[in-house]
Amino acid sequence: MASISNAQLVITRDRPKKLSKVKVTCNVHFSQLELCMMKACPDGRLFRLRCSLWGEDILFDDNLFTMANVNFYPDATPSALESAIFEVTLGDGVLNEDFGRDEIYGKLVLTNISSNTSVVKKTNTVSGWF
Repeated sequence: MASISNAQLVITRDRPKKLSKVKVTCNVHFSQLELCMMKACPDGRLFRLRCSLWGEDILFDDNLFTMANVNFYPDATPSALESAIFEVTLGDGVLNEDFGRDEIYGKLVLTNISSNTSVVKKTNTVSGWF
């Protein structure tokens, strides 16, 4: 199964405007067999990568936001290593996940559409007062 590595979350604040620019990046690794399948079926949608933002809590984490864009593979140039970027600008209120300091992380889910199996990878956690 394909894998996700180097998952990274960066949040850049614009305090006067009460906005945060959120950027989640990662690398997606495909096996030689998966790459062969993607090259053989260039018009097919074999894999789907989604990204969402979560608030880290003691008992249950809160789903704060799901990115609108979804990456499908193969893309125009299939390769064994793909880079993915998800970016959005949000009002700080979206990231204000609880009382006090907020702990935000990104969650990436890569799904093999034909087998409906998924790999999940969390990014680093960013703390702040949103």
